[in-house]
Amino acid sequence: MMYRYNVTFHAYALIFKLCSGDPWGSQKLGNQNLKRGITEARFVYVFVLGIVFTGTKDLLKSQVLSVDSKVKFIGLWEIYSGLVLLAALLLRPHNLPVLVFCLLIQAMMTKYIWKPLEFDAAQVTIMHYWFGQAFFFFQGNSNGIASVDVAAGFVGLDNYVEIPAIFLTGFATYSGPLLWAIHLLCYLSSEVSRNPAAIGHGCFCYALLRSIPVVAYIILVTGLRYHLFIWSVFSPKLLYEGVHVFIAAAVCMFFTAMDQNHSHRGPV
Repeated sequence: MMYRYNVTFHAYALIFKLCSGDPWGSQKLGNQNLKRGITEARFVYVFVLGIVFTGTKDLLKSQVLSVDSKVKFIGLWEIYSGLVLLAALLLRPHNLPVLVFCLLIQAMMTKYIWKPLEFDAAQVTIMHYWFGQAFFFFQGNSNGIASVDVAAGFVGLDNYVEIPAIFLTGFATYSGPLLWAIHLLCYLSSEVSRNPAAIGHGCFCYALLRSIPVVAYIILVTGLRYHLFIWSVFSPKLLYEGVHVFIAAAVCMFFTAMDQNHSHRGPV
């Protein structure tokens, strides 16, 4: 039932994306500037907000009222589906197959590897982190600022609006690691009955995996701070790592919030 619910939202996201025309830019016909895709993109934003709001409501209900854990599980999948819909809107058309294969790999790994073989939280977290990093580069990102798709910050907007543009550009850039991190939380939530500490262990492993390369790179940059290419090579990479750490910190806070209800109730 969960897979059918998830796939339905993902299929809807991709179909809406393909039918929405060209939400990134505009075409000129004579002296008239014909904008395309802005209205459709705004409809998608409304749907995303509705899906995320519904999921957040279910999460708050499960946390405050301590209802059945199934409510929290459904809420997490609703938020995840809303983020997939947003990613399908913001990514370039040639990156949509990357998103499709991302969802396919998640479904296949969950159904045929992680659940049947009963991998523990640390192993699943490591694989989610690696896949997130891989799909970050599969999207065409690199360690250079020039690879950032700033056009994603203008999808559905008539002109430049600072806060939405920053959020949309950041989400489009780090959608791979973020979607894999949220999927990790959804999977670990389904494993709480088998391993009550799964979410806590996953959060610790995820934070550790993100902190190791950051610490190593800070030491490297500090030692090479007088290098000739410090501003052209090292600084952009440090900026990428800094933003990624900020996103990882937000993910870990979300992990902690989802595990708080279980911590208060304790083992049964």
